[in-house]
Amino acid sequence: MLYDKIYIYYTFHAIILIHARVGKYCDYAKEPTKQCYVKEILATLPHSPNQLAVDKTTNSLYFSFDYGQGDYIPALLDLETKKIRVLKGVKDAFAIANDAVNNEMYFGGSYGIYRYKPRNRTLKRLNVSNLDIWWLYVNKNIYFIKFPSLNGYFYEKRSIITMRGLKNISVHQFVFDQDGNVFFINSTGLYGIRKDEDIAVLLGDNLRFVGIASDNNGYVYVCSDDGVFIVRKIVQKIRKLINVQGVLGMAFDKANNFIYSDSHELVRLLPMYDSPNTVD
Repeated sequence: MLYDKIYIYYTFHAIILIHARVGKYCDYAKEPTKQCYVKEILATLPHSPNQLAVDKTTNSLYFSFDYGQGDYIPALLDLETKKIRVLKGVKDAFAIANDAVNNEMYFGGSYGIYRYKPRNRTLKRLNVSNLDIWWLYVNKNIYFIKFPSLNGYFYEKRSIITMRGLKNISVHQFVFDQDGNVFFINSTGLYGIRKDEDIAVLLGDNLRFVGIASDNNGYVYVCSDDGVFIVRKIVQKIRKLINVQGVLGMAFDKANNFIYSDSHELVRLLPMYDSPNTVD
């Protein structure tokens, strides 16, 4: 068994309080077609994670938390039952990604990359040496950012290859959109690289972006201290979607509901259906 089933997970250094609480909070985009959301608090943690991923087949939210000794331990939260389980066998996994095509999860950290198959609960560390993983993303291949260089690579046929357009560029996080374009953030702003091109286009530098994610339809979202923004196309400006501060990590459940972490909570925003909003 790779799981410990828990409702409250406690160690000398860390405690996770598990609960599902629905608040009356409602926020919305300042657009003609406003969308309000009900704020559902999924869990309260001493130190919330800033990298999240959802397994759409089981509708489980995967995250890692600081064990208290400098190591990050992966866990999953069942979004239906709100139960949390801690995944055993992974050493210091900071980065998390979902492979929706093959129904697999990937964990990365100072011990390389692990592949986990939820269906049969098997875990395997990939035979890739000398890797300290900062960020993971799966899009046919396994893409990642190495630490401390913060350069982007992908793994193909047992070879590590530099990502196109990202050579010698510092990257904090990146995703692909529905058209295969790459969007990334670093300390200087938000950038986009068109598919099959090598030039990074600056999309915004007036905010300090701390997280990026793509939803189930391939639309790209970024968060900053000022809120959550959506990026529709490389040639267009980003626009604020949700006026919520302190977002660290983002993900989307199987119904494409927005999930985020802040400094102490895991939160899901459920739309109020009498005020629909669409993304063009």
